Amino acid sequence: MLKLPPQDSTHAESVQTETREMILLTLIRGEENGRFVSSAELARELNADVSVDVRLLIEQSFVCNDSTGLLCLTQTGRDKARGLLRRHRLAERLFTDVLNLDWARAHEEADKLEHSLSSTAEAQLATTLGYPDTCPHGNPIPSGPDSASDSRSMPLTECLPLTDVTIVRIGSETPAALQHLATLGLLPNVEIAVENKAPFDGPVLIRVGRAHYALGHNLAARIWVTLSN
Repeated sequence: MLKLPPQDSTHAESVQTETREMILLTLIRGEENGRFVSSAELARELNADVSVDVRLLIEQSFVCNDSTGLLCLTQTGRDKARGLLRRHRLAERLFTDVLNLDWARAHEEADKLEHSLSSTAEAQLATTLGYPDTCPHGNPIPSGPDSASDSRSMPLTECLPLTDVTIVRIGSETPAALQHLATLGLLPNVEIAVENKAPFDGPVLIRVGRAHYALGHNLAARIWVTLSN
């Protein structure tokens, strides 16, 4: 009688753990950008059925549902997510600053490394990199549970026309969006001029040097800026 080999339960558990960690990361990134999601929106964003994982995270007191059905991190979940975010963004720095990968590819590689990086390796990586404050996209690298973003920054969509601003960070970490923004020269510390803003969530018209671009509302909302001096 043919005996089938036993299933690799360790691999299955690893995949489940990574899925739950990706859920926590998605929620903490949403918080950074003032955006909260439902379970259905989360499933679309991660392109996976996350219902079981969300339920387990709720049972473990990492996640809760608010009165409108949106998912929120508990303080325990937020602390866990900050740790994951720190490892991810340190890994991005490793790939861009040391290995010279572009920032879109660095994000994809960091997605793989963040789940396996030990606390010892994380500490050594931070030391080796010189304790950077931000990832390549300008997003803050959490240093502890209470670390926060610059409260002076705002989404590009909230800027008034005829305003000069400086890009602080890129909230979108989708590789395609990162690559597109890099092609346009929209990087942290770059100064841009807001020329106009269409109503009803229409595009935002900007100038970068002598180049003029129209950015869709959703993409512009992921670009965080401060008023230029």
